Amino acid sequence: MTQIQLEKLESDEYSSSKKGKIGRLLKFYLIPGWRNPDFSATEYEIGKLKSKRRLFRRLLTPLTIAGMMMILFIAILGVYACWLTQYPLELLCRPYTPPGGDPFAAPSPEHPLGTTRYAYDILGRLIWGARTALTAAALPVIISTAGGLVVGSISAYFGGTVDSIIMRFCDFWFAFPLLILIIIISPMVGQDLYNLLILFGVFYIPASTRWIRALVLQVRQNVYVRAAVTGGAEKFKVMFKHILPNAMSPVIVGFFGSMAGAILGFASIAFLGLGDETFADWGTDIMYGRAQFTAYWALFWPGLFIAIAAVGFMLIGDGLRDALDPRLHI
Repeated sequence: MTQIQLEKLESDEYSSSKKGKIGRLLKFYLIPGWRNPDFSATEYEIGKLKSKRRLFRRLLTPLTIAGMMMILFIAILGVYACWLTQYPLELLCRPYTPPGGDPFAAPSPEHPLGTTRYAYDILGRLIWGARTALTAAALPVIISTAGGLVVGSISAYFGGTVDSIIMRFCDFWFAFPLLILIIIISPMVGQDLYNLLILFGVFYIPASTRWIRALVLQVRQNVYVRAAVTGGAEKFKVMFKHILPNAMSPVIVGFFGSMAGAILGFASIAFLGLGDETFADWGTDIMYGRAQFTAYWALFWPGLFIAIAAVGFMLIGDGLRDALDPRLHI
């Protein structure tokens, strides 16, 4: 391409750019409400970036950071348990009993936090118990939340007879004390850890169903949902594409709050002697150390770790609520 052709091409580009600017100016002055598409796109990207920064800043509160640090501490213990203690899990759980062990021994160089009823090392059980606590927090909440999302969305969206049947079943279910039901049924299904956690999750599906139904009923009244229905969208598409994604923020917040409740609930079951003693968990440690007031360390350390995990999840849930709930920032 010759120099003359290059100069001509640059001249054409400059003239088209100039004409485009003049045209945009005329549209801006003559057409009410007209906006430059390029300017609108840039403005949108800037607004999206500012929104993400505001969300991040709202999450970085002292209490939320403290909750994240607590859960990170528990997660590190659970993930790297086999490297953080010299005792394998099999040597810290029933039916193994350390030969010649000293039950409820005071803290010593060999056992920095003392021992439990069966001469298990408390520090080792605390570290391995972090893995059990995270499993106990996540599995039942995932089951109950997933079941509640499906059943609650169907109940709220279809309404009528379907909604009445589901809600009457939930009312009937709430008439029973769930903890007592779990205590009665858990020996029937066995004291395996995962059986207990699945039982917890299934039994709490009605509670999640009622709560998610209320969320879906709120979102269902929005204009964009009515527009999708008017446009002929299928019911399941409206429910799972337009309604559920816009109700997820409270679900995420409630998820972390429920994890704290799941840890406390599982610890209470283990404290009553219904836990799986082939796994290390903090509720069983408290059960081992009850009525041993002279060996206070056998009760103090597992209770402290239960408190750290539960409070950590609660603080994260509160921080997410403050960051994601738009009603708090109006």
